[in-house]
Amino acid sequence: MNENRNLDSDMENQAPPFTFRAAQTFVAAVEAQSVTKAAHRLGISPSSVSQQLAALEAALGSKLIERSARQFRLTRAGALFLDPAKQLLDDVSAAKARLMAADQMPPMSVRIASIEELDATVIAPWLLKLTGKFPNIAFALSSGASHENHEALSTRSVDLMLAVDTVAQADWVEQHPVLRDPFILVTAPQMGDAPNLERLKTRPFVRYATDLQIGRQIEAQLRRSGLQPARGFEFSTNQALFAMTAELGGWAITTALAYFGTPRAGDLVVAHPLPVAAFSRRLALHARRGALGDLPRQMAEDIRICLEERILQTAAARLPFLRDGFQILH
Repeated sequence: MNENRNLDSDMENQAPPFTFRAAQTFVAAVEAQSVTKAAHRLGISPSSVSQQLAALEAALGSKLIERSARQFRLTRAGALFLDPAKQLLDDVSAAKARLMAADQMPPMSVRIASIEELDATVIAPWLLKLTGKFPNIAFALSSGASHENHEALSTRSVDLMLAVDTVAQADWVEQHPVLRDPFILVTAPQMGDAPNLERLKTRPFVRYATDLQIGRQIEAQLRRSGLQPARGFEFSTNQALFAMTAELGGWAITTALAYFGTPRAGDLVVAHPLPVAAFSRRLALHARRGALGDLPRQMAEDIRICLEERILQTAAARLPFLRDGFQILH
């Protein structure tokens, strides 16, 4: 009887087991800096997040987070545990990807952040190609600006992102270049063919918002070229930029991908070679380094095929002045 009583006592004093779910919850809470935001990201209740954090702290025997109504900060133990916890999440994702590549096919979900330019032309055939190749993966897609997608990747809100590669030069990111996207001039139809610089200076200029990577890149090139149009309308979407350019009888600078990836762009504006020195941007598929094994490379190969079939073949026929400036990158 005493032996049974002692055994029960030992079991009661035993720390709860360490779980992967608890580590995942801890990382989400730290990156979101909020129990409520972490709960929203994970699709669970705030009370479940608090329970997972408490269980993890009990399993490790250390307080990891100081949290109250006014503050949310890591303890010294929490700071020491954060990097190993992140590595654990990436290792598990990589292990799932390796099993999938070996035809063991564990169910998994992959969250992708894309950009507006691909929504109407490339995303649907790309996802269909991926689901045919990887039937046990559930793909979820969202669209945002490149800097927003980079933030989503860094906080683990997504697993991969399609974005301009200049925003993600970090050692924890692996990049798979997919496209060189040249900048072009677009004008309202009434401006006629190939307007020169002097004509452009007399017409309204429509800008991308300067908080966008594309907007800052265009403004920098205009300054280098000595062309600085007056401030006017600024937009965050391609559709709005093209519509206002047509409405004002003005001009804008955009990219070939934005032009061909925006519904009705050809009805609203006319595309021309740039009136300034040529420049371009590079689109790449990004992932946390090593977190998904070989999957990002395979996904990059598939989106290159879709870009070639859905956009570049049309572009070569409609805008021959693009030549090799608009090309798939390997």
